[in-house]
Amino acid sequence: MNLLCNLTSTLKNAIKCNKKFIFFPKNVFCLQFLKLMFEEGFISSVKDINSGKFLKVQLKYNLNGNPSFKEIKLLSTPGKTVFLSYQQLTKLNEGVGVFFISTNEGLLTNDRCLKRKIGGTGLCYII
Repeated sequence: MNLLCNLTSTLKNAIKCNKKFIFFPKNVFCLQFLKLMFEEGFISSVKDINSGKFLKVQLKYNLNGNPSFKEIKLLSTPGKTVFLSYQQLTKLNEGVGVFFISTNEGLLTNDRCLKRKIGGTGLCYII
């Protein structure tokens, strides 16, 4: 969970400073999270660099120079875990943002959880 906190704060700071890319130490969980962000269109690319020790994350901006996401909010923290059931996800799926959920089938978004009719630990959401 600490790795996700570090990654989200690095991403938040990078978009506030209009950086084009960030570097982050590579680990499996952060790589899965960043690949899911790429699939959802929040970042441009994720690449291994320096013999696979670091990830280079290219941030995505629109033609006006605005970032593809405004904010990342953590739901679960190292001291508090938030579980979201399938019923809660159906109520949350009203276009507020994209929720990232850790399930027994891996890391998924709220839309993918609804298609599979499962819940899990709510990690964060992106607006």
